[in-house]
Amino acid sequence: MENKYYSNYFKSIGQGLENSLFYANQQVSEPELFFQTIKGILTKLRETRNKIYFFGNGASAAFANHMALDFSKNGKILSRSLSDSALLTALSNDYTYEKAMLEYLKIEGVSKDDLVITISSSGNSPNVVSVLEYCKENNIKSLALSGLKNDNKSITLADYSIYVPMKTYGMVECIHQIFLHLILDESMEIFEWDRNDFQNMNASNFKL
Repeated sequence: MENKYYSNYFKSIGQGLENSLFYANQQVSEPELFFQTIKGILTKLRETRNKIYFFGNGASAAFANHMALDFSKNGKILSRSLSDSALLTALSNDYTYEKAMLEYLKIEGVSKDDLVITISSSGNSPNVVSVLEYCKENNIKSLALSGLKNDNKSITLADYSIYVPMKTYGMVECIHQIFLHLILDESMEIFEWDRNDFQNMNASNFKL
């Protein structure tokens, strides 16, 4: 007997990926051009040894930590996320939770040559919006991943944006993680198709 929930869930993920929208300076961009542009930005970050800063709440914070790890270790671009609980609570206590991420960005000394990536299912989390507003005001490149409603603030503030047009958090979060890994893997020229060997990230037998 067919498991309708299983098949519908997988079908919905596929639809979410296919129907996602990509923006450059608030204008819809073709996916191929969008991802080539992001790859170019990452290539320059790697060459100039500048940083990526990842921000998110809840599950998106876990994704931020994951991608900061992978970009630093594997992608060879030094990346940061606000994962220190002592620092997060201190900044939240002193500046409010809404401003904690922004104050962390200032402490880190973010520059115009860095890249800030925000991950928010709604695109309207106040602390994420504060970071994007600061980036816009200070000409710091930003990439925002969002979902749910298409009038969210992340799209209007970020230089580059990926919008996932799904109605539930689980769908948006799963698809965000796929796009984040797509961006990382393309920058490293890793591919799943047309290959016979297995990737190995162990230092003793490193293989892309």
